[in-house]
Amino acid sequence: MEYKKNLIPGIILAAFSVAYLGCSAMITPFTGPGATPLDNRAVPWLWGGLLLLLSVILIVRGIKERKAYMETAGKKIQSGRNLLEICKENKEVLCSFVFLAIYVALMEPAGFLISTALYVYAETVILTRPEKRNYVIPIIVAIVTAVAIDFVFVRLLNVLLPTGIIGF
Repeated sequence: MEYKKNLIPGIILAAFSVAYLGCSAMITPFTGPGATPLDNRAVPWLWGGLLLLLSVILIVRGIKERKAYMETAGKKIQSGRNLLEICKENKEVLCSFVFLAIYVALMEPAGFLISTALYVYAETVILTRPEKRNYVIPIIVAIVTAVAIDFVFVRLLNVLLPTGIIGF
């Protein structure tokens, strides 16, 4: 059943990248003075295309592994695992998706700084092994990361990020 480690994420990422490419196609191109052939849709198309390419590679790898599995060990009767067991084994991955959804939901009302700091903190804590967890260092890392990213994008690149409740 090792083939599922590449096949299932590949299918999910392919669906996500197709949806992402579909949404990026709806971006209105900038046609004002100074417009170039590479418009504001170029980078989303690049990222979406690369994600689709990588997901196709995962799918192909999963299919090859499945064929090899079916030829050798696939003939043995496997005891089925239920969804709860699979979720318990992959709780970090599930938590990461939940944290990402919360991060996206909090971006507008709470602002970039707060939501990014909370997201980086949550991911750092959940992805650290339980015996090595330290709750002070991730707080510092999360705050420094959020402030540094905000400084680079807002001050240096003049990219508007959501300000949220703190107003900056």
